[in-house]
Amino acid sequence: MNNEIDKYAWVVIGVWLIATMFGFIMIFTLGLMLPSITEDLNLSPSMQGVLGSSAFLGQAIIAIPMAWWTSRFNPIAVITSTIVLGALFLVFQGWSPSFAILLIGRFAFGITLVTMEPPGAKLIYQWFPLNKILFVNAIQNCIWGVLMAAGVLATPILLEALNDWRLLLYLSGAVYGFIAIIWGLLGKQNKKSLKQQNTKDTSDESSPSTPIIKTLLHRDLILVCTGFAAAALLFSTFVNFFPTLAGDKGISLGWSSIILAINFITGAIVGLTLSKVFEKLPYRNLVMVILIFTMILSYAFIALTDNRTIMLILAVFTGISGGYFPILFTEAFKLKGVTVNRIPVAVAAVMASFGLGMFLGPLITGFLQETIGELRLAMIIVTSFGILLLPAAVLMKFTNDPADFESDLHQGE
Repeated sequence: MNNEIDKYAWVVIGVWLIATMFGFIMIFTLGLMLPSITEDLNLSPSMQGVLGSSAFLGQAIIAIPMAWWTSRFNPIAVITSTIVLGALFLVFQGWSPSFAILLIGRFAFGITLVTMEPPGAKLIYQWFPLNKILFVNAIQNCIWGVLMAAGVLATPILLEALNDWRLLLYLSGAVYGFIAIIWGLLGKQNKKSLKQQNTKDTSDESSPSTPIIKTLLHRDLILVCTGFAAAALLFSTFVNFFPTLAGDKGISLGWSSIILAINFITGAIVGLTLSKVFEKLPYRNLVMVILIFTMILSYAFIALTDNRTIMLILAVFTGISGGYFPILFTEAFKLKGVTVNRIPVAVAAVMASFGLGMFLGPLITGFLQETIGELRLAMIIVTSFGILLLPAAVLMKFTNDPADFESDLHQGE
């Protein structure tokens, strides 16, 4: 694949990103719906934590085997089927008459969402050369931030208009079904890239695929996975419990959504900007360390303060700290000595780690809240897990040097 990008690549990846990001919106806006759900189903703090974690338990358990299993199928068909199933599980959640049924629906929805990531990674590799993947991931992060901001701003408005969290889930299921139709019409593989890969597979039998276990034990992948688990733990705690904490401080749900939106928008802008200049910076590891400490401190102080204006300012800093996200994620595409066809497995490992962190965050926070009796202190304690990002920030090379990658497709030749 050369360094030129087919214009249709942006259509394919754009629709895929919208589909995946819409799914994440439905997971991350649970915190805004949680007060209504709690009142309807009479949930305890621990039950709230379990519900907030449930969508990510499936990701943590299923991501890697799903990536291995679905890698043998057409990625377009895999993504189509998962979007359709996701729409059905959203409707199932809206119908749920009890906490247990709602829990099952969210767990299943999480599995459909994580199943879309490995075939998406395969499509990115088909349509883009490696030296553009950081930018593509930054675009993904930017779209995620914009759509998440729109989601958290729209959720309180829709909840008030519909006056029923169940109706909101029914409506979301219908929207997701519509996205499935759009993907079915526009989603395509890159035939030229497929032909090149098939030719290479048949002519280069002397270069077998990297064993899966070797891929999963790759030092850089372990660093990325550890970092993503820690980051997800902090983020899930903030997204799920901040609206409740803000409500305890007398801040309305509308203002909570604005604070969350500022975090998402800022992260989108910084991530996209940083992706364009990061590889030219002389002290890349130091930049990553600064971003991580900014994340830890800003999340801690946003839990400490009762002042709405200070919260708005701190939300900007939590967003700025998220600039590391697309940079660290891109490292899973650049594992030295790992063949291209194992990259979906590497991406799945990152998503599994992310899911594990998202699962543990609300669970630990809910347990701490019940144990010590204070949500604020529980959230501050959880921010300390952000230190686990430091090994990746310090030890990784963060380079696009072609000599660091094995195959010609990695090098974009």
